[in-house]
Amino acid sequence: MNQKGQAFSVFELMIAAIVAVAILFVLLPIISGGFSFNTTPKDAISNSLSAVKDGGQTTSQDFDLQPNQTLKSSQFTDNGFDAHSIVFAVSEQLEAGGKIEVAIENDEFSYLTYTGSTPQPAKAVVICEQTGELLDETIGISSEKIQDAMSASSVNVTDLCDVDEYQPCCVVIIERR
Repeated sequence: MNQKGQAFSVFELMIAAIVAVAILFVLLPIISGGFSFNTTPKDAISNSLSAVKDGGQTTSQDFDLQPNQTLKSSQFTDNGFDAHSIVFAVSEQLEAGGKIEVAIENDEFSYLTYTGSTPQPAKAVVICEQTGELLDETIGISSEKIQDAMSASSVNVTDLCDVDEYQPCCVVIIERR
């Protein structure tokens, strides 16, 4: 018999076993749900805004707000939005912590600043309508949680979107995950 051929076969089997174990280590965390992609707040919100640009509601991927991080509506203009089109709000539960400031600056853009000292796990509920007036109506008939977030944040959608001026008009409500 050819000794060289048998040794090569064992070597092939060992390489296959190493590759199989490596693939298992990659797939196991994904299958068990222990692996998560680090999505930035801007990317998560941007994806959600694009998904409901023509109207609707969605929830973003999970993300972490980093200490002293600011999100501005003007950061989403590359998605076809005007800085006036997006209004930030915070859930009542997250607002109670006092570490998030939401405001509208000079009727030009909306912003959110997280002032906590540790990352804040969060997600965003994004609601869009074609006009500020329609968005205001949608919020009025939405769940109590959404209405409470708008009240707690002390922002009015039509303060930035106006009634019919900027289209679409969206509210991004940051919630604790």
